[in-house]
Amino acid sequence: MESERNSSQAEGKLKIYLTYGVILLVIFANAAYKAPRDGGIASLIATCFVTFVFATIFLLCDVALRPCRTLVSLADASQRAGGSLASLASCNFALNTASATTVVIGALLFLGLTVATRRCPLNYVWDFGPYVCIPSMIFSFCLLRMIELADWEGEPCPLSAMKGLDYGTGMAYSYYYGYLRVILPSTGTATKGIIEKIENFEDNHNITFPVHRMFILIPSSGYIPPDLKDASCQWMESAQELEAETRNRAGTIRRNYHNSAYKIYPDGQKSSKPKYVVVEGATPLLTYYEIQKHNHPESAVYQRYKKQIQKSLKERITKRHIIHNFQRKTDDR
Repeated sequence: MESERNSSQAEGKLKIYLTYGVILLVIFANAAYKAPRDGGIASLIATCFVTFVFATIFLLCDVALRPCRTLVSLADASQRAGGSLASLASCNFALNTASATTVVIGALLFLGLTVATRRCPLNYVWDFGPYVCIPSMIFSFCLLRMIELADWEGEPCPLSAMKGLDYGTGMAYSYYYGYLRVILPSTGTATKGIIEKIENFEDNHNITFPVHRMFILIPSSGYIPPDLKDASCQWMESAQELEAETRNRAGTIRRNYHNSAYKIYPDGQKSSKPKYVVVEGATPLLTYYEIQKHNHPESAVYQRYKKQIQKSLKERITKRHIIHNFQRKTDDR
């Protein structure tokens, strides 16, 4: 199903590009036909040059709007306490590969023509008259829009500007309300919270947990192994599971939620008395990692925005939900 959907999307884009290509070809051919030059090759070269000059001008106009966008982003970032002036400027002025190539080639042609004719290239372009310049302008503008030359591939601007619609915030809310809110706090009913389960584990196995909390791992790589021992260089190993939490949720009757206790050897593999902790990886982060490894339409975008999405996930979990809600419920006890 996924491959069929991707194939249909690709076919739809191909049809659109072919339609646009035919229209642009007609416009370009009309401009080349009107170009007052001897021979078809000379007219074609002259029209290409005129088109490139106008494409560069449109890109420079787009670049000129970036300071305004930077100021708006800076004002938004100051209200939300995120993003420095340097990072915002880098974001708003970064060109993608196609745009940078167009600007460089256009600048070289502009400089070369200035040296060759000893006059402003814009005056040279206008000498071709409106029947060449206007179609060339239309062709350049449509080409930039069609192949998205004016899009930017720098680091993304702060996701706070999306007001919670970013992927990282969505993962954090889903993780909290779909899992952490179920297994962490005591709700004041017969349902046990994580602290009570840790205390029962201590009593049943005659051990002590130095911290009555659950640690959540958010690695920068996004990968979390099935057994955390595989990522510990032999100084960590699984012990046993805590009491399971059973809930009826989203149509699943008696769904089980449980957490694992791990033994940590501070001085290396079984070289000292172990410390016991409850720890696990953030499962939405592993899902996000797996999405990037498959050929989905969104995979490249997720890979490109990886750092900021992971930062958003971490900030939402630690600052807004787990610490605040869990500590508040614990203090109420």
